[in-house]
Amino acid sequence: MTPLVIGVNPNENMMREDNPHVPWTPGEIAADVAACAAAGATAVHYHARTDDGAPDHSPERYAETSRLIRQRCDVLLAPSLANGPGFPLERRLAPVTETAGDARPDFLTIDMGCAIMDLWDPARARFRTDDKVFVNDTATHRALFACARRHGLTPWLASFTVGWTRTIAAHLAAGEVPGPAVVQFVLGGPEFLAAHPATVAGLRAHLDFLPRHDGLAWIVSAHRADILELAEEIVRLGGHITVGVGDHPHTARGCPTNAELVEHVAAVARRAGRPIATPDDARRILGVTQPERSDLHAGGR
Repeated sequence: MTPLVIGVNPNENMMREDNPHVPWTPGEIAADVAACAAAGATAVHYHARTDDGAPDHSPERYAETSRLIRQRCDVLLAPSLANGPGFPLERRLAPVTETAGDARPDFLTIDMGCAIMDLWDPARARFRTDDKVFVNDTATHRALFACARRHGLTPWLASFTVGWTRTIAAHLAAGEVPGPAVVQFVLGGPEFLAAHPATVAGLRAHLDFLPRHDGLAWIVSAHRADILELAEEIVRLGGHITVGVGDHPHTARGCPTNAELVEHVAAVARRAGRPIATPDDARRILGVTQPERSDLHAGGR
């Protein structure tokens, strides 16, 4: 049985009103990820933040955060791009292209389509905003694949809908995706209408259109929803899981830390008889080549 890779989304753009455990600063993120690694996580997707929680799109902040994580533990890094409003592609890629050495990420994260990103307020039956749109067209996808190839990064392909998953399949069929790749199905809660619902049906809709392809692993997260409700099904189907308070505050579970969420996923896997991936397992499963790093620590188990 393929070991389970557990990823963590420690912060995204989440604030602390609902869960005080969202890490913002590079030191906070590194300490949080180290605790998650000790609990069984082997991959992390983080957003650089200022000391007061605002987005920080500077490559320097991303590099500092990556270096501190690497000093604390052995996990694979899939940082966000600098997706600020109106940013040209060169600036969006700066956290990847302007970092090197121990700050170099393992993955290039690529959102595989376009989406209306306005959050829905179910209680008031209205949208909270009316102008938030994310656009990655086909030309952008090709430019991002070329960047991944130049920098030796594994593509981390995020899909919100079947249309995005079919787009991934088309790029694979065209031979445009360099080497192994990871597909992340981002499911959505009631507030996040851009993605398939965080249900078994929502997940299976993606899987029905995921091509059989050598070196293609799939991992599932849920934005504004409780991914733990789907954990047993994902484990059973052979997928991997990303969890974190950056996606959902989990107030119904008592506002846990990211490490506590990772522990929950690991417990589900163990009950199902599925081993937890070590860092070396995760590199093999997700198609990452181990670079030479002098200060890389062994991840705790």
